[in-house]
Amino acid sequence: MSEFDYIANARRVVGPGPDVAGVVAGTPRQVPGNVRSLGLAAIGIGVLAAGGGLMMDAARTKGVILTCIVYFMGVGFGGTLFSVIQTQTLGRWGRPFKRVAESFGTFLPVLYVLWVLFALFGADVYPWKHMHDLPPHKEIYLSYPFWVARQVFGVGFLVLLAQIFIANSLRPDLGAAAETLGDKAPAWWSRFTNGWLGRAEEIEVAYHKNIRLGPVYIISYAILFSIFSVDAVMSLEPYWYANMFPLWQAVSSLWVSLNWVVIVSVLGSGWLGIKHLQKTSNFHDIGKFIFALSVFWAYTFFSQLLPIWYGNMIEETGYLILRIYTEPWAGLAKVVGAMCFLMPFTVLLSRGIKKIPTAMIGISCVVAIGIFLERFLLVMPPIHHGDSLPLGLVELGVVLGFVGAFGTWVSSFLAQVPPVVFTDPFMNPHPDDVHLHAHGGGHEGGHDHGHAHG
Repeated sequence: MSEFDYIANARRVVGPGPDVAGVVAGTPRQVPGNVRSLGLAAIGIGVLAAGGGLMMDAARTKGVILTCIVYFMGVGFGGTLFSVIQTQTLGRWGRPFKRVAESFGTFLPVLYVLWVLFALFGADVYPWKHMHDLPPHKEIYLSYPFWVARQVFGVGFLVLLAQIFIANSLRPDLGAAAETLGDKAPAWWSRFTNGWLGRAEEIEVAYHKNIRLGPVYIISYAILFSIFSVDAVMSLEPYWYANMFPLWQAVSSLWVSLNWVVIVSVLGSGWLGIKHLQKTSNFHDIGKFIFALSVFWAYTFFSQLLPIWYGNMIEETGYLILRIYTEPWAGLAKVVGAMCFLMPFTVLLSRGIKKIPTAMIGISCVVAIGIFLERFLLVMPPIHHGDSLPLGLVELGVVLGFVGAFGTWVSSFLAQVPPVVFTDPFMNPHPDDVHLHAHGGGHEGGHDHGHAHG
């Protein structure tokens, strides 16, 4: 069977698809008042904390702002990458989560503006900006104009690719929903559906656009997000480097985005009306993915630690000694190891836990916080030289502000568009799937081609 025949067969729809009529009819919907109020309050606290912190201890406050930008950049790019992976692999299990993941990518333009402003007005936290004895190759690479240009054009290009991919994914859903909703459809949808060709043709066009754009995004992500990780995080220690560091950051960004997908999906499934579409089997599958990436996180960390430690060179081991054995960072390093590996690895060994959304949200919160603390541990030591851990009211306020902005943006976006990719043929079960189950038992998805009696 040719690749074309395989894809055509895989996209074939047999029987009724998932029930999305209520999801479409309820679009657009109101964000719950408590969600909106809490988000706006958190943003206000964040702005006040950042303003006060910049007046009291500018370097320390810039450090936590940088940590938040790096962290949520990872969530935004990682969420888009998850959507791309689902498209490229013809995956069905993750389709109910696809729009949630894409909503993270729509927050990237906001983060991009904050990052460019930080690069222009906050880059004094980078030691190389004040150094005059760097090796010639690093002096060229870390020259300030060249560094800023990489942030403006490199990160900007990756943000643009993400927006194009998301727009292609949105278009058939918005057009098909507008046909159903009529005058109820928001006017701004027309910016995405201009020149509508009809549902069937638009689905086909959008599919082919994104199946071609996907590899471009993946390759660009691998290169440009790696450069961003080096520029934003690793260059805080200009004499230290690790070849695997960019990969470690890029893959862990995909990992943390999956945990945020679980958090948003579980918390928002009720008011978004998509709870019936995100079944236990879907959470089981995303739980397996999260489990695998927890192992990969530990593997890539150990793969960096082992050669550095046994190489025993001061310019390399100093980075680890500062963060693992020196106070106030040593205790935080142990917490990061527990939250990013020991806890998810132990808990997600259970097949049953991966099928319980409320249990999944618990472990996803642990990982999401753990990865933030890991980013904090990477960013802050070269910036803060005090004897106590820099986790005070200012830091907590700034983090709360970023979480509030992210939550407000994502919830507002999901309220204004269909919260699932309902026109996507891969939302339907595969026509050739065979599901065996005990006599009288139920099954989820697919078509019942056989029964196992026992």
